[in-house]
Amino acid sequence: MRRLFLHVGSPKCGSTYLQRVLLNNQDKLLKHRVAYPHDGGVHPGNASNLETFTPEKIEHLFAEADTIFLSHEDLFARSALAKSLATACLEKGVQVQVIVFLRPFSEFIFGDYSQFLKQYFETFLRNRTAFDGRNFEQFAVDRARNLNIVGYLKGWRSMFPESPITLGKQKEIRNVIEPLINVPHLSWDVRREHANPSLRMFDCDCIVKAINDKNIPKADVTNLFKQAFHNTQEHDLGKSTSRISWIEALFAHQNEKLLLEFGFDNRRLI
Repeated sequence: MRRLFLHVGSPKCGSTYLQRVLLNNQDKLLKHRVAYPHDGGVHPGNASNLETFTPEKIEHLFAEADTIFLSHEDLFARSALAKSLATACLEKGVQVQVIVFLRPFSEFIFGDYSQFLKQYFETFLRNRTAFDGRNFEQFAVDRARNLNIVGYLKGWRSMFPESPITLGKQKEIRNVIEPLINVPHLSWDVRREHANPSLRMFDCDCIVKAINDKNIPKADVTNLFKQAFHNTQEHDLGKSTSRISWIEALFAHQNEKLLLEFGFDNRRLI
């Protein structure tokens, strides 16, 4: 049986780390007939173009392997993009296993906030307004309203109904992946800066405050932003117990639905 593992995120849940591991071990994987095809681009993921997969492309991928591993975190909420892949794999008799990693919603929101700040820093600084004028609490409420985790997972389940979704915790990526691909002696070491670590919430708070204060020179704000990348492993005072508890309460209903529908406990014990 030819197998295809499709890792679809979610974002800020160790996706870059997993992709780096697979890239770093490409040769070793292929010796065991497991392929992680990659075009050599900057992004370590390899599944941003699922809508282009045809039976011919699937056949080509399996020319030197019995197992294919695809990964991209931006697919998490976009299961419809996999329609052509599902059709092609069904025609070619390829078994597809969807893999999703999650983390407690408080950690997800902290990471998401950091990612937005990193991605749109130049725009925020140019306009001297971060997050369209929203504070962190407003950002978190908006994300809670817009995220439909169970709906996304249902979409993937309906796309590949023959195999249950493999759901795992972000901290258990290695423990989940190793038994699935069954390739011994992989190297799981990835330099922290290559795994897209989140900025500390303490630094995010300081940077946002500086962006919004027009009396602070832009150069000083930029230096503050650059320094934050060197602080990612230090203790984060911005992740207060009260903040964590508030976010977990905000997502309590989604956690209940996730547990009921998929038997996955994503709650954080505080």
